[in-house]
Amino acid sequence: MNTITAYFAALFGNFLLSLGFSLQKKHVHWLSAKRRGESIRRGEIIGWASGFVLMNVQPIFNYIALETLAPNIVAALGGSNIIFTIVLSYFLLGERMPPRKIPFFVLLMASLVYAGVVGQEASRQFNVQAFWVAFFIPTAFSMLVLFASKRMSEDRIGLFLGSSAGALGGFMVLALEALRINYGSNILSWFVSAYLYVYFFCGIASFFIKQFAFERGKMTAVAPSFYGLLVLYPSIASYFVSNMPVHASQLIAFGGISVAIVLISI
Repeated sequence: MNTITAYFAALFGNFLLSLGFSLQKKHVHWLSAKRRGESIRRGEIIGWASGFVLMNVQPIFNYIALETLAPNIVAALGGSNIIFTIVLSYFLLGERMPPRKIPFFVLLMASLVYAGVVGQEASRQFNVQAFWVAFFIPTAFSMLVLFASKRMSEDRIGLFLGSSAGALGGFMVLALEALRINYGSNILSWFVSAYLYVYFFCGIASFFIKQFAFERGKMTAVAPSFYGLLVLYPSIASYFVSNMPVHASQLIAFGGISVAIVLISI
């Protein structure tokens, strides 16, 4: 597979993820219909379930893209979720993006394109020690923040828990890369690998930490920290895990993506 095809495979996967989120949000009311004394509509169940399926199909496209692209590029392309979510929210949910955020939207699109232009080939190297250190850092930080959250302000809780959830969610790309390099496409062998369970742990932990952050912290602190670390943490960690050289042009692209995500989210 050539680089352009892999690039668009990752983008298409992120589009499916954003479409899944949008469908679930549009049809989520059936979950609480009985509590409100309303009948459950079959169409809402189908719409919500379709969104759930699409969200879980997305990793397949990340795996395909990782055959050609470096993990930091695949992680960076996760920033496209904001673009797709904004567009889909307009058509499916009737939500409009404030005009003042259009320049940040353009910056994000330009940075994503630039990240693809200066992208590296997929790595064949894998540093086991660096992988576990990179996994331990956000995991330990998350536990520390959860224990200390009672003494924190809403802003700090939102910032720290949003960052933790974003870093763990982004690390799923590196867990997928670990499976690809060490076990290839032999799916059955994945089930005896610790990397598969790291992948599941990161996804589940990120989801629940984010919910706790939404409940205890300010959304203006949660959203930018979550989306920023979702892209930035795996992009940086992959340099150590995959033993890749650092290129200034890529750092510029990742910086542009992260800054645009923060500015769009606040």
